Amino acid sequence: MTRILRIRPEAERDVEAAYAWYEEQRPGLGREFLNDLELVYERLSEFPVMYADIYRGLRRALSKRFPVGVFYLVTETQVRVLAVVHFARNPRVWRARR
Repeated sequence: MTRILRIRPEAERDVEAAYAWYEEQRPGLGREFLNDLELVYERLSEFPVMYADIYRGLRRALSKRFPVGVFYLVTETQVRVLAVVHFARNPRVWRARR
């Protein structure tokens, strides 16, 4: 069963900041980041329990190309993305967003 993907505003801001940073590194790299993230989101919708529970129901999906983790919760009908965090940042940023 495919679940509805809900992305919290804070996670959207994470994505926007990452996009801007990647675009500064090389024009077009931000778009590549968004395309890769879209693949992660598709996997989460279709196979939400594919990734291990890392803390009280919170799961983390990893991008195959970029050093980011997508932190999310699974409910009966949806996947709620709490944060999209670069590995260089403190990964506990999601705790304040639960």
